[in-house]
Amino acid sequence: MKESSFYSERIKPVVVTAVLTIICISLVSVLHLSTRERVLANEGLVLKRAVLYAAGITVPEANMEVNNLYEELVVEKEGFFQINNKSGQPQAYAFIQAGPGLWGEIEAVMAFDESLSRFAGVDFIKQNETPGLGARITESWFKEQLRGKSAPLRMNPEGTASAAPGEIDAITGASRTSDYALDLFNRAGERAAELKGRIE
Repeated sequence: MKESSFYSERIKPVVVTAVLTIICISLVSVLHLSTRERVLANEGLVLKRAVLYAAGITVPEANMEVNNLYEELVVEKEGFFQINNKSGQPQAYAFIQAGPGLWGEIEAVMAFDESLSRFAGVDFIKQNETPGLGARITESWFKEQLRGKSAPLRMNPEGTASAAPGEIDAITGASRTSDYALDLFNRAGERAAELKGRIE
């Protein structure tokens, strides 16, 4: 029976593991660097789509059309976006609002009408909520109900909110996420009031 040496038992596994680790890290680094520009472009496109959608503008399917429409209608200012109509007059203002969620940060583009008193809309650009429950904040019915509402908002059980300007529906089975979203919306309302003071 062949005796195992110190090298084969202790040194060789460490060397092999180190070499494999270096190879894997190098491959991942090359992949990251080679796709970095495309990832940034896609992140920018997601934001552009969110700003347009939140402002109530129909978002085209084609990426080039999204970029062209965004360039035509949106003016990026310090800390917010000004969305103009075809005549060049402001029709909405938007900004990114972030807050805690159940499993991580929720980040959304919040848009308000030209008076900064009513929501024009919302689009979520980052969330890690439970699929089928809290992640329903990204569903159209939940986002669309915000249009035309005024902060401060109050949540009612799903399907029971009235047409009142301060009421929206919660998500059944996702009370914590609903509370986090409500807090996000109400803080956005406060921020819109501050922005109104800066713009006037």
